[in-house]
Formats: sequence, structure tokens, C-alpha cells
Amino acid sequence: MTSWPRVDFDKLVQEVRQSQIGQAALSIWGGRCAESDLLTFIQQWPLDQIPYRIWEYASEVTFERKSLPKNVALLERGRLFGEGGDLEVRRDGQEFVWRFIGPAGVRPPAGDYGAQDYWADHSGATFYQRGETALLWGKRDGSRWYDDRVGAARLEYPAPSEWSRVQIAYWAFSRAGRVEFVWYTGLSEWKEDDNG
Repeated sequence: MTSWPRVDFDKLVQEVRQSQIGQAALSIWGGRCAESDLLTFIQQWPLDQIPYRIWEYASEVTFERKSLPKNVALLERGRLFGEGGDLEVRRDGQEFVWRFIGPAGVRPPAGDYGAQDYWADHSGATFYQRGETALLWGKRDGSRWYDDRVGAARLEYPAPSEWSRVQIAYWAFSRAGRVEFVWYTGLSEWKEDDNG
């Protein structure tokens, strides 16, 4: 018979209280941007602090470092992330809906981007902040990434050549048991002992 460890509810409550975070620590913005203004909009963010880029086009997905979209007309989604924040853009007709979560004090670029500050309507909100990692598909075999479960996917990650597996790190911000925001912070090498 398996004996399960006892749950220490006092410890869990203490962890939740210690990891609460709110307006003093986070910037949360959202808005809309015309397709014709998207490149200008993206280039006005602190790009050196959000170096990782995932671009989802009508026909492919690319995962790169320090790149801009190759063809905005075919772009469906984009995500720029790093220690400086997480900017996501998603096509909605001839516009892109965007949202940003990052360190306190970061403001969106000036311009006609429909910027709305989350805290204007939710000033008393607090979140439970939890750091997580997720193993990405594929393993490096020499100069190429592969995984037979996703054979048609082009797996390429902006990672050093000595890494054989890659994981993504992120902060999950939840309230009342539901995750409301996720901030991807970076990539790191996954090692066998990371498998909790």
C-alpha cells in the first residue's frame, strides 16, 4: 500500500501569502495596433530586454532571437519575451491585438496603439506568482533538432549548439485558482535531473 505524504496546509497558505504580487511590481498593458503600424510599434519596445521571438505565419512558425517579422501581411501571431517582459500580438482582421506583462514602470510606446493600463480598472488586484519551466519538443542531433512525435514540425530553437534539450522558463500569475497572465522569461538547457 502506497503512503502519500501529508499536505501541510499552513505551509501552502504561507507560500501563497509570500508570493503575492500586484501593481507595485508589474506593468500590464493591452491595446490594438493597425497592421501597417506593427513594425514601428514593435521596434519602440526595449527589444534588447526581450530577445526571444516566436513568429507564427500562415504557413510556418519560427522561433528566433532578436528578429523582426519577415512578412507582416502573413503574420498571425507574435511573441517577444525575456527578462524585460512578454509582448504578445495576435491578428484580428487588419489590426493586431496586443498585450504586455513585465516589470513595473514599463510603458507602451507613444502613438495610436489603444494602450490601456490593466491597473486602471484593477488597482487592488493581487496575483499568486509561481515560477515554472516546460520542456520544449525535440532533441538536438548534431546540427539538427528532431522529435518523431512532431515529424512535420521544423524544430529550431535559438539555443547554444551544446544544448541537447531546451526548456522555457515562465512566471504564471493566478488569482482565485485561475491563471490570468503568463510571462515567458527565457530559455535554458534542460538536463535529466530537471525532471522533477
